[in-house]
Amino acid sequence: MADDSKRITQEDIAPTLLPDDYLSSDIAHDLCSFHMPRYNELPSVDLYRDQVIAFVSQVFQPLSACIEGDWLTPSMVNNYVKLGLLASPHKRLYGREQVARLVVICLFKQVLSISDIARLFRIQSMTYVSDVAYNYVATELEHALHASFSHRAEAAPDSASMVTRESLLVRNVVNAFVSKLYLLGYLRFIGYDDDSAIHARS
Repeated sequence: MADDSKRITQEDIAPTLLPDDYLSSDIAHDLCSFHMPRYNELPSVDLYRDQVIAFVSQVFQPLSACIEGDWLTPSMVNNYVKLGLLASPHKRLYGREQVARLVVICLFKQVLSISDIARLFRIQSMTYVSDVAYNYVATELEHALHASFSHRAEAAPDSASMVTRESLLVRNVVNAFVSKLYLLGYLRFIGYDDDSAIHARS
């Protein structure tokens, strides 16, 4: 009887890349060690739009391997102002509070629509002042990244001084963002970072 089965190739028996391999990769190391500047670390001088874009892009550069497209563009900034998400610049200059708002928008828009971000900002503004809200996002993001991209996968307790409905909403958005980073980073790590690679394996 003839054997018509497919011949086994070296590729068929190659070891599968497991999540533990991913957590030891350069991508995971960059994400695990990411630092989001706190409010008092943001530029103390007002910036022009191009300077703001350069700063925000630099902040998120370690995460860029897992995200498609630009974090921020001139048209995005203009649209956020038109939609009321961002205060208009004063003499074409943006202050620290506006920069902080843009950093958070760039993060949240990875998992939320612009209208949902606007609703979340309205809820937040009734409970927390800008610097407190921003620093909470920064702390929760770092905690979530470390928990997801280190071998010691333990979630840190909520960093809010008092856990509220608003803080839980923000924490969930941050965790959703980090889950997306994990998935996209892992797909890129194992070679599924573009459509051609996916079709080649199907």
